[in-house]
Amino acid sequence: MTPRHAIARRTSLAIGTLAIFVVLGHAPAPAHAQVDTMTIDMGLFGGAPTYRASGFIYGLSQDASRPAQSLLSQIKVRLMRAGGSQIGCPNGGFVNGAYAARRDFVKAYYARAKAVGAKYSMLLSGLWGADGPCNVPRWPGDGGNWTEYTNFLTQVINDARANGMTGSDVRWDMWNEPNIFFWGRSQAQYLEMIRRGTLQVRAAFPGAVIEGPSFAGVPNPSSAWFNTYLDFVDANNVVPNIISWHDLPGDPVPDRSALNGMLASRGIAIDGVSINEYGAFGAEQQPGPSAWYIARLERCNCDGARANWGNVGQTPSLYDTLGWLVTPNANQTMGQWWVYKRYGDQTGVRTSITPGSSHDGTVFQDSAARRSIAVLGARGNAAQGNVTVRYNRVPSFLVSGGSVNVLVERMPSTNAFVSAPTVVSTSRATVTGGSFAVTINWANFNDAYVITLSP
Repeated sequence: MTPRHAIARRTSLAIGTLAIFVVLGHAPAPAHAQVDTMTIDMGLFGGAPTYRASGFIYGLSQDASRPAQSLLSQIKVRLMRAGGSQIGCPNGGFVNGAYAARRDFVKAYYARAKAVGAKYSMLLSGLWGADGPCNVPRWPGDGGNWTEYTNFLTQVINDARANGMTGSDVRWDMWNEPNIFFWGRSQAQYLEMIRRGTLQVRAAFPGAVIEGPSFAGVPNPSSAWFNTYLDFVDANNVVPNIISWHDLPGDPVPDRSALNGMLASRGIAIDGVSINEYGAFGAEQQPGPSAWYIARLERCNCDGARANWGNVGQTPSLYDTLGWLVTPNANQTMGQWWVYKRYGDQTGVRTSITPGSSHDGTVFQDSAARRSIAVLGARGNAAQGNVTVRYNRVPSFLVSGGSVNVLVERMPSTNAFVSAPTVVSTSRATVTGGSFAVTINWANFNDAYVITLSP
């Protein structure tokens, strides 16, 4: 969403060498160097799928009619984050007397979120008009006058009530990236806005879910801004329900751990976290890094919303491509859409996977369906070569005649239409002592792989 990120030149990446299937104990000498290993312990499992990483910031058309419903429902969209940014620019939003168009946008996005069973994160800074490209003649609290901000929130609250947006399926995202240019005044003025706004929203809707600070960066004990924020919301009893930040880039696992320590030292309890922008456009919005971020969000039990930037009229646009999952304008599936499709196909219980040095994955096993799906990705610039995926304690419901069927698929890195994943291999693997392995020739770290087991 943020124009601070230059739009990278979209270069189609050549499809690499196909993966090679290997059965443990019967592997020929590898033709490629071994670069990483992941281990799946199928005896350690628990927890139903949440599809928490299938969140998106903008990405639908302005009237929320595109892409097609099936492209959203198949990937189990669980969060939509938007506030009408850039509509009416250069003089859009409440502060410019052009609130109605963004209000109507919010209504349309919320209706689409409800239709797919997703939560809606309402971005108040977008409704105000603070979205980067637009003119912002005044900021809440300028000159110590809070009347305009109070009137703004009263209008939003009344519209939310009229539109049935009063429940826990709506998150009140108080402001986007207030530590950079999305907020044009001091941190002290921002914090006073948060105090007033949180109290006003909670007075109107006692069960309102407040989200913030949607920080441009990651939680860090040495961050003066983040520490000041936590101290203020704690002292003023306006701690948000959901703490949010942006991994662009980042790693959700250590970032969540750092936040936990900062909260524990203050005795602050929250309901959860949302990394409500993850995956930078270009290098990180490819199948391999997408699958890696999904795995990391699952590993830290963090909600996530895939980042989406661009200006109206550009390619990609803020109101197109679903965060670079589908092609511009035509809304055809790209390789990374299929990563989210296989993530959405996962059922049963989450299964333990030990990540490699630069590879990670999300694994589920389903005894009723007699199936296990592993969605595997790599962090950017990962070493390329053989990556071994070891399966231990394989359950009996997956084994037939001492072996298991293994389907390996590749989600290719390309910015063109991909009608289906590439089938790399489908073979029987002998299970010895409850174990076997699959070795993938991961020739392009921007590709993702999926391994599906069945009897």
